[in-house]
Amino acid sequence: MNQEKIWVDDDLDKLEINAVRSKLTDVLEQAAALPMWSQDYTQLDKGQFSGTVTSVACQGVQIFREGMNRSVDELASAPPDSYVIGLPTIVEGNALWCGSKLNKNSLITLDKNDELLFRTSHSSEINAAVISEQRLEEYAERVEKVDLRHLMKKVNPVERLPPAIQSRLLAILYIGTEHMAKNIQDGVSHPNSWRQFEDSVFGICIEALSAVSSNNSRQHEYRVHRYIVKSVRELTLAQHCDPITIGDICTSLNISRRTLNHAFQQVLGITPVTYMRNIRLHKIRAELQYQSELVNNIACVASHWGFWHMSLFARYYRELFGECPSETLERSRQ
Repeated sequence: MNQEKIWVDDDLDKLEINAVRSKLTDVLEQAAALPMWSQDYTQLDKGQFSGTVTSVACQGVQIFREGMNRSVDELASAPPDSYVIGLPTIVEGNALWCGSKLNKNSLITLDKNDELLFRTSHSSEINAAVISEQRLEEYAERVEKVDLRHLMKKVNPVERLPPAIQSRLLAILYIGTEHMAKNIQDGVSHPNSWRQFEDSVFGICIEALSAVSSNNSRQHEYRVHRYIVKSVRELTLAQHCDPITIGDICTSLNISRRTLNHAFQQVLGITPVTYMRNIRLHKIRAELQYQSELVNNIACVASHWGFWHMSLFARYYRELFGECPSETLERSRQ
C-alpha cells in the first residue's frame, strides 16, 4: 500500500485540508482506505485485487475517486449527516448502486445517513462529492433558492444526466480532485483555491440534482432482495463454526429456495452458497493479516470458520484472493 497524508494548516484562515492517495493490493485494506467512511467489502470476483483511492477533504466537504479491478459487494456508511453526489467513470459489467443499475457517467446519489449498498462491476471507478447537510442545504437556499430536502425526495439513486451537465460534473470532480491533491502534495495549496473549488462543486451538484428531479419512482423490490442478502450475511457470521445450511436460511427467513436464489442473482449475481463461503474466506484473511502473531496453524483458523476440507479451502482461498493462505500469513509476519 502506498499512502500519503498531507495536512495544510493556514494560520490566518484556520483551513486544514486532508489529501490521501492510496494504491492497494488487498480488498480489506481498500475498505479502510477512504477517510471518514465506515466500509465492509466482500470480494466477489476471483483473482488478485488491485485498487486506488484519491481523496481531498476540508470543512465538511470530501471529494474522492475510487477504482477497483474486481467486483466487490460494499456495505458502507458515509460521514454522518452528509449527502453523496457523483458519477461512475468506469463500469465494465453489471453494477448496482442502491438497487439501481449503474451506467457510465450517470448521476449517483446517497441521501444523508442512508446505508450505501453497492455492487461494483468487474472493473470500476467512481467520482463523488460528500458534503455535510448544513453546508449544502445552506448553499442551496442562499445561492440557488432551492429547498434541497424537497429536491432530494425527487431524485432516484441512479439518474441519467444531460450530456452538458455530465461533462461539467466530471470535469470538476475528476480533474478538480487530481489538481487539488497534487497542489497539496507540492505545497502550493492556498485557502482561496479550496474555496473556489468547493463553490464549483456545490454549484454543479445542485444543478445536476435539479436536472434529474422529475422522476420520482422508487424500487421497492430491491429493498426486499437486499434485506434477504443482509440477513444471510448476519446468519453466516453468527454460525461460522457450524455453517448454516440453505434449508436453515429459508426456514429462518420464511422464504423459498427459489426466492433466495433470485434475490442473490438480482443483488450480487452469484449464488447464496458462494456468497456465504466468500464471507468466511474474508474473515479468515483478516485473521491471517491482522492477527498473524496469534496464528499457530492455518488449519485451525479455517476450521474455526467452518472449513473442514483443507485442500478445498486452500483452492477456494487461492481462487478468490490470488494467493495461498500461507503467502498471506508470511507477508503479514514480514
